[in-house]
Amino acid sequence: MQRLIGRLEEKGADLGPDTIRRVRTAFEGLDLHPRIGAVCADLYRNGHYRDAVLDASLALERLVKDKSQRDDLSGASLMRTVFSANTPILAYNDLSDQTDRDEQEGMMHLFEGAVLALRNPRAHTLLDDSPEMALEYIALLSLLAKRVEQAKRSGSS
Repeated sequence: MQRLIGRLEEKGADLGPDTIRRVRTAFEGLDLHPRIGAVCADLYRNGHYRDAVLDASLALERLVKDKSQRDDLSGASLMRTVFSANTPILAYNDLSDQTDRDEQEGMMHLFEGAVLALRNPRAHTLLDDSPEMALEYIALLSLLAKRVEQAKRSGSS
């Protein structure tokens, strides 16, 4: 534990007070999706960057489960099923041409990537995210949450 604390202090010293202040100011300026902001804002403000990113990614997964009504799935399989380019539960368009199918598949990969690259490593290992990287990850997760809100349940308008 002391080793981890030492590494975090070194990273903070490397960033310098001006960088940390700039990044924290940027965080306060974000218009986070309400469910993302509710779970990560206090963690971020208190310097718990890894936990802020992890909780934001878990909130995104919960939002996808709620909107898709697929509580039986989780992780990458949830995202591949819900945002499938062939038979999506949540769709971004009417899949009428290749461009529509490409967009749908791209969104599926973004959501799948959020689980695989952001949630999973933080759920299984102790990482020490920097304030700047955590800010970027949280902004991405918030954007994806906003896109969930825009998706239509398959067969609905």
